[in-house]
Amino acid sequence: MKSARKPQDRDREDSLRRIFDLQQANHNRTGPDARDEKENYYEIKSTTRDRVSSARGVGRDHLTKWRRLNWIFGRGNYRGRKFDFEDIYFLTPAQMEPWFSVVESKITRDDALFKRVLKVLERAGFTAAERERVQLAFRRGVLLNDPKIPWGYIQTNGVRIEDDHARQLRKLVSRN
Repeated sequence: MKSARKPQDRDREDSLRRIFDLQQANHNRTGPDARDEKENYYEIKSTTRDRVSSARGVGRDHLTKWRRLNWIFGRGNYRGRKFDFEDIYFLTPAQMEPWFSVVESKITRDDALFKRVLKVLERAGFTAAERERVQLAFRRGVLLNDPKIPWGYIQTNGVRIEDDHARQLRKLVSRN
């Protein structure tokens, strides 16, 4: 029997949306997590640890999406059934770019080698459709499984928001 209870990370995400007076931006978990009244979009992450999970199967599509989003990170602990946020940070896409670049370098490090392989396949008589299938398989193979964002990175590069969260967030977003 399926539980009607949402996963804990979804509950924490909902809490951060409420704290910042944001709306849910999607209902299928593939798009941005939240939006504000001016159609600014946000990725929301929470943790109880010294690192934050990003996503499964991270590839170029994730990076393209993430580079357009503002980021909100919350860290805390459960007190009984309630989650208390101890630290909340905001980062712009520009503040996230050094981390994006590290992830991108891991995803693309074999691109030159793979281009050589495709040329060999072409010379060996593989059709364009066959080479395309090989290329798609290669892209799936270089996806990263949940690259972590260190909490120290968030603290160093982000802006901590301690009170009046919605107003502070709007002020920070309007500067960028």
